[in-house]
Amino acid sequence: MEPHRNKINKKSLEIFLSRLEKPASYNIDLEQYPTDANSASTLLTEAYMDGNILGKTVIDLGTGTGIFAIGSCYLGASHATGIDIDPAMIEISRRNAEPFPCAEFINSSISEVHGNYDTVIMNPPFGSVIKHDDMPFIIKALEIGTRIYSIHNIKSYEYIKGFYSERMRLIRQERIFIKVPRIYPHHTEAHHEIESLLVYGIKN
Repeated sequence: MEPHRNKINKKSLEIFLSRLEKPASYNIDLEQYPTDANSASTLLTEAYMDGNILGKTVIDLGTGTGIFAIGSCYLGASHATGIDIDPAMIEISRRNAEPFPCAEFINSSISEVHGNYDTVIMNPPFGSVIKHDDMPFIIKALEIGTRIYSIHNIKSYEYIKGFYSERMRLIRQERIFIKVPRIYPHHTEAHHEIESLLVYGIKN
């Protein structure tokens, strides 16, 4: 499948991402939940328009089904790496990425990730189950990346904003709503929305 190298159609990207395989179940201890195709296409479209996807090296921390890494390849990244600690998620990511040789997926803790990447994209754990479980992702992103796109629960953002502000120049902060299906026993509705912030910054 050829990526959209000269133009981008957000709706087409969203439809493509919505068709990726998803797991039959999720691990609440890892705060797993799917990034919906609309939120993912919003982030990827903005990163593309910022000049941070096409021809760039991209890493997706906590890749899950590979949605950001595969979406980056779809948009013309030179290489996209997805990292996840769950081997079952890595298997799904690899199946999803079969049409995209530019994508690779590694079963690893983020603590073991090294190197330098043009762009970091991530939707880390929100820290609802284990407090501050998102911080290792943020610290790693700042260690290995230059331009960082991340999604955070709006309830914890004041703390995260302060942490980011000391270490990178915040370019954009945008409120979005992550649409999550009923995947855990405590979910009472078919879908619910998590008010979140999409953050873009450049490391100092």
